[in-house]
Amino acid sequence: MRGRIGGLLKRIFVQGTSPHELALTLALGIVVGCLPLVWGSTLICALLALRLGLNQPGIQAANYLAYPLQIALFVPFYRMGATIFPWGPSVSAQLLAQGLKRDVGGNVALLAVSIVKAVAAWLLVAPPVALLLYVVLRVAFSRTPALNRDAGTGLAASE
Repeated sequence: MRGRIGGLLKRIFVQGTSPHELALTLALGIVVGCLPLVWGSTLICALLALRLGLNQPGIQAANYLAYPLQIALFVPFYRMGATIFPWGPSVSAQLLAQGLKRDVGGNVALLAVSIVKAVAAWLLVAPPVALLLYVVLRVAFSRTPALNRDAGTGLAASE
């Protein structure tokens, strides 16, 4: 049963894809999955896959698998954004805790500014990381015989 499910998943994710397309799909899914927002990465991945003709299940799987990394990178992106763009206040746990008791509207603005800074930091980091990830994955997938042999036919290696 495990082999059948594994074979089915492999066919879904690599069906008709070349090493180039698979590497691009996974690199974009992972990088967009690290976007420091709690919403939107699924939609962005769907739009990228449609626009670039990439494998929709593959990009969404990479996006979802990147969620732990996204959570781990929230604070570093916020700090990087605050360092690069020093204008305006920065979020700190103490400021946020004090502000929640007094001014919820002010906190929304504070969080919005911090999110903009974090996304700006992500925009600076994402392109070189995506390129590096793409190159590494492309080399790895180019050396995988099943992907090279079956890229045009969409057949899995087990068939």
